[in-house]
Amino acid sequence: MSVTKVIIFEDEFLLANDLKRQISDHGYEVTAIFRKAEDGLDYLRKLESKEDFPEVILMDISLAGKMNGIEAAEAISGHFPCALVFLSGMSQLEIFEDAYRSKPHAFLIKPFDIHQALVSIKLALYQKNLENSLLHYQSELENKIIERTQELREAKESAVKAIQLKNEILTNISKQIRDPMCGIKGTVAILEEKSREMPDFQRYLKNMDDNLEHLFSLLNEIMNLNHDNQPFMSS
Repeated sequence: MSVTKVIIFEDEFLLANDLKRQISDHGYEVTAIFRKAEDGLDYLRKLESKEDFPEVILMDISLAGKMNGIEAAEAISGHFPCALVFLSGMSQLEIFEDAYRSKPHAFLIKPFDIHQALVSIKLALYQKNLENSLLHYQSELENKIIERTQELREAKESAVKAIQLKNEILTNISKQIRDPMCGIKGTVAILEEKSREMPDFQRYLKNMDDNLEHLFSLLNEIMNLNHDNQPFMSS
């Protein structure tokens, strides 16, 4: 099992080393101690691999440099893969509201004992792992949404193409049927004109014309499936 690495930001040298000694006895490795936030941030920025980063940062709110612990925590949060624990004295409780903005994973109140320190560190690690899991699930969900959106887009494009193809087929077939029907209807009209004195023949022509009108009606019903086309007229 790998050792959990810890970095301490604390301007009180004796307190920082005492904290290092105590948590080291419980399986934690303190890889660095910084009195100034600026020095600690430079150290973090120069780390080259994820394995070099500490799992936990213990951050005192009051530090020796120009930047306080809250400002340093805000610079760390979201940029470095570390759980963050604030170290604070009882006299600093009024600034907790400001500290919450940097999203710490736990607080450790001074003066503290080793049991309190270990609980705070374990809580911070748990919170950080939970946060990482939520981010992982969020990323997976976003990827699935992107994939599903792409699938729906492709399905829509396929449906549009299918509709266009159906319209083209209906239009083509309908025209191929219409043209001979129009020719037949024109021929019927000519024969009706020339056979006025032939009642029996007129009845045959009338029957043929009625059948043509019925076929035109059926053709128009078919073309209603294709809303982009106008219905065919019999004349």
